[in-house]
Amino acid sequence: MKKFFKILMKILLVVVLVLSIGIAVFLFILSKNQNAPQKYWEKISTEGVIENKYNHLGEYEVVKKTYDAPQDERDNNTNHFVVWYPEKEGKYPLVVMINGSGTPCSKYEAVFEHFASWGYVIVGNDYGTNWDGKHASETLDFALNTEEIVKWIDTDKIAVGGHSQGGIGTFNAITEYENGNRYKAAFALSPTNNDLALQLQWGFQLGTEEQYAFRLEEIEIPMMIIAGTGPFDSDTVTPLAELQEQYAFLRGDKAAFRRADDVDHGNILYEANGYVIAWLDLYLKDQEDNENAFFGDHAEIRNNTRYQDFYSQKGTE
Repeated sequence: MKKFFKILMKILLVVVLVLSIGIAVFLFILSKNQNAPQKYWEKISTEGVIENKYNHLGEYEVVKKTYDAPQDERDNNTNHFVVWYPEKEGKYPLVVMINGSGTPCSKYEAVFEHFASWGYVIVGNDYGTNWDGKHASETLDFALNTEEIVKWIDTDKIAVGGHSQGGIGTFNAITEYENGNRYKAAFALSPTNNDLALQLQWGFQLGTEEQYAFRLEEIEIPMMIIAGTGPFDSDTVTPLAELQEQYAFLRGDKAAFRRADDVDHGNILYEANGYVIAWLDLYLKDQEDNENAFFGDHAEIRNNTRYQDFYSQKGTE
């Protein structure tokens, strides 16, 4: 009997060892997976002329550089700032990117490449806690105070944007920090709704009557909000009613819409980036023809079957 138990224990130890190795390998592979597929723009087909224009790489070859970033006691990892920019010497608009949960900038490099190829300096980081906009503020300061980066930046043309947790980080980067007044345009992709954010303890003055997750009524710069129609976005993160409420509070030029065909939360990180870049070009590069994508009764997106539940308004209307 003792011999039997010894054999059984050895078998169990082997099984546990194999499972442990398997889990470790799975987690390693998962850590290397990209949240935005490489060359995602090649897989997107659209009848929108303006969207299609930007659903390709732009004219610029791009460069990537990585820098050490300060540690955050809320994040148990080594942090970095990452910058993508055109190889060709010049001054370009700056876009500060804000991460969603579990999505450091290293996991959506294709988005950085896509934006930079259209003539932008794109700066992000590896921080995991981003709802409050703090690291976005620090990332902006880093870009503007690092000589070898700022020489590439048109410092009068700066935007900010993020996905999910980074969506509300976008709102807060604009309203909660002194350097938030540097931003001239913004976008939020599937931003976490107010009630869910507070449930997750993503808010200010928590536990008081004045608690809030974000203050959209203070945002006056152009803002685009995009969400998905898949179940996770529709039922949890950015339901249509919450999207409409967020849109209603905004005071500047604004647009809000949802990606049709049950496209869900994670894919919104890259599925509509043709229109995101068009939005940035409109406000940071004075590409006024891009207004035809978003504003007026005949806006391109109104007849684009990739999207639904579209709302837009100029801030002066």
